[in-house]
Amino acid sequence: MAQLKQIIQNILFFVVIMFFSCTTNDPTIIQLPDTTAPSGYIVSPLNGASVSGNTSLQVIASDNEEVDTVYFMIKSQSDTKYRNIDSTTNVSNDIWQGRWNTQNSEWIENENYFITFKAVDLVGNSYIAPPVIVKLDNQDDESPIGYIKNPITGQTVNGLVSIEVEAADNKAIQYVSIFINNEIKITHLSEPFNYNWNTELEPDDLVYSIYAVIVDVDNNRTTIPPISVTVNNQLPVDVTPPTGALTSPPAGSTVYGNASIQVTAADDQLVDYIEFYIDGNLDGTYDCSGPSCSASYDWNTTTESEGEHVVQVILVDGWNNSTVLTPISVIVDNIDQDDIHPTAVITDPASGQTVSGDVLVETLVTDNLNIDKVEFYINSQIAFIDSIAPDYNYLWNTDSLPDDENYVISIIAYDEVGNEGPSTAITVHLDNYDNINPSGLIMYPYAGQIISGQQTISVLAEDNFGIDSVDFFINSVLVYSDFEEPYEYDWNTEFEFEDANHIIGSIVTDLAGNQFEIPSISVFVNNIPNDNVPPTISISNPVGGQTVSGTINFTVNVDDNVGIAQVEFFIDGYSLGVVTEGPYSYLWDTTSNIGAHGDEHALSAIVIDTAGNTSFSQPILVIIAN
Repeated sequence: MAQLKQIIQNILFFVVIMFFSCTTNDPTIIQLPDTTAPSGYIVSPLNGASVSGNTSLQVIASDNEEVDTVYFMIKSQSDTKYRNIDSTTNVSNDIWQGRWNTQNSEWIENENYFITFKAVDLVGNSYIAPPVIVKLDNQDDESPIGYIKNPITGQTVNGLVSIEVEAADNKAIQYVSIFINNEIKITHLSEPFNYNWNTELEPDDLVYSIYAVIVDVDNNRTTIPPISVTVNNQLPVDVTPPTGALTSPPAGSTVYGNASIQVTAADDQLVDYIEFYIDGNLDGTYDCSGPSCSASYDWNTTTESEGEHVVQVILVDGWNNSTVLTPISVIVDNIDQDDIHPTAVITDPASGQTVSGDVLVETLVTDNLNIDKVEFYINSQIAFIDSIAPDYNYLWNTDSLPDDENYVISIIAYDEVGNEGPSTAITVHLDNYDNINPSGLIMYPYAGQIISGQQTISVLAEDNFGIDSVDFFINSVLVYSDFEEPYEYDWNTEFEFEDANHIIGSIVTDLAGNQFEIPSISVFVNNIPNDNVPPTISISNPVGGQTVSGTINFTVNVDDNVGIAQVEFFIDGYSLGVVTEGPYSYLWDTTSNIGAHGDEHALSAIVIDTAGNTSFSQPILVIIAN
């Protein structure tokens, strides 16, 4: 019996040993089950965003072992539980993507929706992320907003003037057009919305009206009220030097790393540039371009000796008059100061961009002292190390890589003491074979416009490689093909049916043969003489140069061959109000937070006749004295 017991014990021992030999590399170590759940967060869309159409969903999901599946879940604010949507794709490493077709009938317009995701690892551990809240808006009726940032209304300008327009929309901007004296000068499909205006080509000593039209992707349109500037390219000789102050660092303070020297400057005409001197030696300059200037100059103190140094600033105006500001002394101390990590940003390409061939990865890297090196990573694998200041870039050759895939680019910056500064990773799509359709829009005429005579149809077309041709269609009939910019067709409407709608269409073809059909527009042909005579308008009260106070009658004289629809009154480009019946006057309270005593302000007005013809008054400048 004892012998049988011993045999059974030996068999059991052998089974245990074989079990551990099969499950572990070391039979003496027992592997514990994986109980760690995945983690992650939602990258896109952002919390509080408005979404529409086929919306991209992107998350970061990671696990101590491996994430097996990610499910996107969505519910409205009125739903009691979430609904699973779409399948997800593991783009690379921890990045997962999906799509939400918001245009299905099951989704309610203008409703708030909660978006989350569930990540499951290989053994079934799961994690549900905190949701983001978005608003579904497939029917955009919100107009874009914007303003003219530069120049300032009432300003006297000369030479090359940068007209800068800021524009924003709840969804996206389609284009921005800039006008001078009712003449379109440029149209942009993307930022920056700027126009370099050479005033030397314009008649001198006249007032010019500048405005812009902003159109969003749903064709909502906003016209920025005009501003007025005076062109004077023959300014009198200036003998007045500029004024200013050295505002930072304080005298006697201790500085280290890249110390910011901050200066304010002003001149009666133009501050041209500012010079920065250290211990009597020119260290750098800052270019200005207006009557006032706020400059911030980064002084690299790590190249200086420890101890006291003298900082001096010289202001120079457009006529080479100069002012030397009172110098200050500061103490340079870079010993044991550096516990600040560098910052690193990938500036180009942009996340979501399609790239091909040789891609220049550009960065912006800063540190309080000096950068030692920047490491470039593709899909978490180091690809390049750049230690040559000041531009840390990487020329990435994509020719041998698998095509039509996403790649994650990231960088890590290191300073001289080893502090790390990782960037936010970006994802780009590699496409070395052009299968991207071109884009375009019909710039002129506008949808619904009444036209007559000879009309120029203008198309704006763009492509990642190049445009081959633009075809023009009238009522679905090909009438012209244009093979070079500007893409235009002169349409003689006198040969078309009178008092009828006509459809204008266009097809853009790129160099690879990809095509894009621009959404057609309908216009109304009317060659019978109509009212196209604009009204006239002039400001009768107050008069230019007048000093005003209290409440005054802002009055205009208007005239038209048919009739006046409305007059809108403006101060400094901002609307005061609209008057629809004569007499055309507005009671203007000059004390209503408009400006300080003695400030100059530009008054202007716009008149629209019953046929929609518009005219702008000649702006005047008045002085408020309250």
